[in-house]
Amino acid sequence: MLAVKKLGLRLYGGFERIVVFVLLLLLMIIVAWGTSILAGELLSRMIARLAGGVEQPVAELQEFFDRFRLLHEVFGSFLLILIGLELMKTVVMYLDRHELHVEVVFTVAMIAIARHAIDLNLATTPPLTLVGMAALIVGLSVGYYFFRKSSGLTGKSSGPEFEDATKPAGRME
Repeated sequence: MLAVKKLGLRLYGGFERIVVFVLLLLLMIIVAWGTSILAGELLSRMIARLAGGVEQPVAELQEFFDRFRLLHEVFGSFLLILIGLELMKTVVMYLDRHELHVEVVFTVAMIAIARHAIDLNLATTPPLTLVGMAALIVGLSVGYYFFRKSSGLTGKSSGPEFEDATKPAGRME
């Protein structure tokens, strides 16, 4: 049974590294794409203004903002995948130590609230909802801070015992 558990932890550790690497690679591509769109748009508008050009039609502006709405949706999707990874980490930690790590729960909750905040349409969201979300964010942040402070945790976000459990035996990184 112990061998199966170790194999499962190793598989999960490898899976998590692959997913995080792929997410990082995709995020770099998306950020570069968004930066190039923004830079191109800003440069073309500055050149048009300096040359005494006319305002761009509304359709061109709409296309520009549609591209950035796509970025908005992509970033929300990245956060959803991160929530899934953190939930998997919670399950693996429970299977490994039969403990529920409060730090991971705080992390999942903060990522979920951040994702929801990104998805909000500020034009239609009632002000009281925004105040409630702000209170949740502040409450989770303060709770996380005090948890980390009382636990004496600094540096890496996941505990050293979990990091060691996912590394292959005899291999140092």
